[in-house]
Amino acid sequence: MTSQPQKSLSFKKYCLDPVVDHAFAWFLPAWKKKSLEAKKHLLRYINYNEDILPEEKLQTYRELEADISLAILQRDKDKATTLSEKIDSMLGSVHDGKQSSLAETVEIFFVIIVVFLGIRDYIVQPFRIPTGSMQPSLNGIRAIPFEEEPSFVGKMKDLALYGSSYVNEKAETKKKITGFKGDTKFLLFTVTNVSFDDGSQIQIPAAEAETRRYFMNQKARFPEEQNSPFRTYLPGDTIVKARFDAGDLILVNKMAYHFRKPERGEVFVFDTRGIEGIASNGSTTGQEGGTHYVKRLCGVPGDSLAIENKHLIINGNPATEKTIQTVAAGQSPYNSVGYEALPAAKNLWDKSYYIVEGQTVKLKNDPLTPQLKEYVALGDNTPKMNSFDSRYWGPVRQYNIVGPASFALWPFTSHWGIIP
Repeated sequence: MTSQPQKSLSFKKYCLDPVVDHAFAWFLPAWKKKSLEAKKHLLRYINYNEDILPEEKLQTYRELEADISLAILQRDKDKATTLSEKIDSMLGSVHDGKQSSLAETVEIFFVIIVVFLGIRDYIVQPFRIPTGSMQPSLNGIRAIPFEEEPSFVGKMKDLALYGSSYVNEKAETKKKITGFKGDTKFLLFTVTNVSFDDGSQIQIPAAEAETRRYFMNQKARFPEEQNSPFRTYLPGDTIVKARFDAGDLILVNKMAYHFRKPERGEVFVFDTRGIEGIASNGSTTGQEGGTHYVKRLCGVPGDSLAIENKHLIINGNPATEKTIQTVAAGQSPYNSVGYEALPAAKNLWDKSYYIVEGQTVKLKNDPLTPQLKEYVALGDNTPKMNSFDSRYWGPVRQYNIVGPASFALWPFTSHWGIIP
């Protein structure tokens, strides 16, 4: 038998042709598919048993694999058929020589799951932006009222481009909203179930915070509901008539900060666990319901930071990063207020925020406790009530950071591509 392929055959052809053949097995002649299948089983048996097989048998199997590879490459139908039959006979007589199709499928499935989880946990992970705190740089879920509902084709187009869902609901009887419950569905799509006092429910394709905000923006029927999302509807009233565009789906590079430090001005994702201000105040700010936030990194360890006259002041001077300057300039489509500090406490009993008017904060940078180094996270949608960020609840510590937001994957809006 021949232990190596003929020298006249290039290395590229010897190595790559079988790969191509496997990829297009559907279009191959029967003899070639059978030969490739026999070779696959033989390679699997060798790989699984090479540490326990006698050297003589192992060499025989390897020579067989080389011979059938050469026969396949040379399109030698008779030789390939003879060798595949020989391999089938040899493997059929040994334990675990051939694997069933079901077992092979299950094995491949679990390999794919392990690879996917490994990529998700250590390399890159998708996140969906549920709120509007980073607009207009990145979109959260948006509710857009409409007059006329588009055709089926129009809806499919909006779904493909913007992840849009249309909701048109009217009240048949008098009913009042009694509760909101958010949930995350397939592919990170977020929905909120709105409950009514008659036992009915409607499903809104938006995060709970945005759903509450949508109903609060409706005209209240009764004075006591003026500042509440718990609206009352009479028969014939429109409850919801809007197109809900999905928030941007972004990819986060979980490896980046293992090789470089977080940089001021970039968009990053962090875990909210252990940030006390978020846990205690999230339900009152309208941004509850998630363990991760997406914000712009506006302060790094060692920075002295303040907000003055729309600008972010870093170590005594306006921040020089282009992305931060863009927000501070307050030019359309960004909000005109630039960066806005929160009111300072009037006395000891007042609630004191983290970044307030007339004060400077110093971010920890102790090399002896690197996991406790501090960062400031701010939204680009800068007015006080639009972004629940470090101004309210304080710094993000090193151990909370997941990674920089690198790419806007979907929908296919102007945001698609590398995130600035």
